[in-house]
Amino acid sequence: MKTAKKVNQNVKVENLSTLTMALEKAHQLIKEETGAPSVTILVTRNLKGRKGHFTPFTPWASNEGQSFNEIAFNLEHFSTGKELLSTLLHEVAHSLNFKNGIQDCSANQYHNGKFKSQAEALGLKTLEVKGKGHASTELTEFGAKRWAKALKIISDALALTATGEGSQKPKGRNTNLIKAECACGNVIRLSRTVLEIGVTCNACKMGFGEA
Repeated sequence: MKTAKKVNQNVKVENLSTLTMALEKAHQLIKEETGAPSVTILVTRNLKGRKGHFTPFTPWASNEGQSFNEIAFNLEHFSTGKELLSTLLHEVAHSLNFKNGIQDCSANQYHNGKFKSQAEALGLKTLEVKGKGHASTELTEFGAKRWAKALKIISDALALTATGEGSQKPKGRNTNLIKAECACGNVIRLSRTVLEIGVTCNACKMGFGEA
């Protein structure tokens, strides 16, 4: 029971780390199939209005001297796993083009045809935005099926991010959520669809049920 109480006291931090780990796992699945470069995943609530970004430089380094690009996510912009996966694939498209020496985006964020080609190959639909080229992307049915395992990992973690007591929810998140509780007393709020799919508590390893 002490462990459960500790999780509740630090729920906001645990939520962010849970989603970060899920995005890392999802990225690894995509990386293994596409050959995308290794990156550091950053999850935050403030990216100056952007959903996410890929750094075309390597701000992170390991003790062994290996350097990494960064993919960051702004949680204020996401309410579904599909939206998060779409942004992950969007940034992976940038990373693949960067790895191959292909310029796909200008300094003012104009996404050119080379970005469009790579994004669509990953399972995204691209939409033109005035002055930004093919900057807007959506997950296609093909993309959802191709990356179904990654989508489930992200969706499960995002459900845990919608935790009630003491945590700040991202702006725009659906407040008409169901309260669910696990065997050790952790409480989350999530949609009925996600509840029916099934979400497991990291602390007690038991499933959440409607409270």
